[in-house]
Amino acid sequence: MEARELLESVRERADRTRAYLAADSFLAWVEPEHLRQAAAAYGERGGKGLRPAVVMTCCGAAGGEEEWAVAAAAAAEVTHNWTLVHDDVIDRDERRRGGPTVHAAFARRAAEELGLAPEEARHYGLTTALLAGDVGPCWAAHLLARLPENGVTAPATAAALATELAAVTVPAILAGEAEDVLLSRRPLAEVALEAVEAMLTKKTGALYAWCARAGATVGGAEEAFVAAVGRFAAACGTAFQHVDDTLAYFADEGETGKAAASDLREGKRTAAVLGAYGAASAAQRRRIEVTLGRPEATAAELEELKETIQALGGLDFARERARSYYEEARRELAVVPAGAYRDWLEAWAAFLVDRTY
Repeated sequence: MEARELLESVRERADRTRAYLAADSFLAWVEPEHLRQAAAAYGERGGKGLRPAVVMTCCGAAGGEEEWAVAAAAAAEVTHNWTLVHDDVIDRDERRRGGPTVHAAFARRAAEELGLAPEEARHYGLTTALLAGDVGPCWAAHLLARLPENGVTAPATAAALATELAAVTVPAILAGEAEDVLLSRRPLAEVALEAVEAMLTKKTGALYAWCARAGATVGGAEEAFVAAVGRFAAACGTAFQHVDDTLAYFADEGETGKAAASDLREGKRTAAVLGAYGAASAAQRRRIEVTLGRPEATAAELEELKETIQALGGLDFARERARSYYEEARRELAVVPAGAYRDWLEAWAAFLVDRTY
């Protein structure tokens, strides 16, 4: 399957999911208006739609009808979006999906609409973003409660998927986020690649795993199939994040939707950074240590750091690690019968490690 065909199929599934969300009644219950708008913001901007596509494809791969899983796909998208709202606060990012982050947008609105002074406006923006993120798990639970409306999924199955999301997947995501913050505060020389990859598997891999497991479960698969596609998607998620962590070095900000130097300014411990640090001379290590994670670093210093990491082979190292997870993931697809769905999953995994945006 060519990349163009794959992306068209992802977009089509994402469109079905967003249409379902647009018709859902949940946000009408959210008040006041600022909170409702903030909770809806990232979904309205679109996004890649990769997670809903995994849910629906794994449902089809298990022998079900993709439409059976649309409520689960919507829950996955809502979950991803609310974690991004909180992630942007943690990382102090100002841009997301081509527009201002939720906390930045509502800080501006607080100044313009409420006449708040800069510091109070900033606090209002952060408060609105935190509350908007908190809306997400409630919305996801509501969506999963609607799963039996497909006429196929038993209420007990819907409850089990909701419990897995709330009690297993989300805690893993939160643990990954917390570890990401902690690692960025530790001396670079003390950070092991294994710790970084364990963090990525939680932060990104966990939700992808739930997506695959949920879709296969709704599709009626046996547990061995469900477990295998879950492992496949988790490994793909880790590969995805390894590649994502390289994009700031060469991708256009208009394509990535994020400020290019934000991860470096925040001191993120990525495979690219660790690979470069391992190959660096003592003098180069000192320069990396001085600039990485320093909030007041200038644009010129961050640009020099980017060039150093590239020159030392950091990006190649990160993509090699992504490739290793891709190969691990592919082996799990032995449970999926040959055909269009297996072809799609193989093409999706390859796209995650080959993409440049």
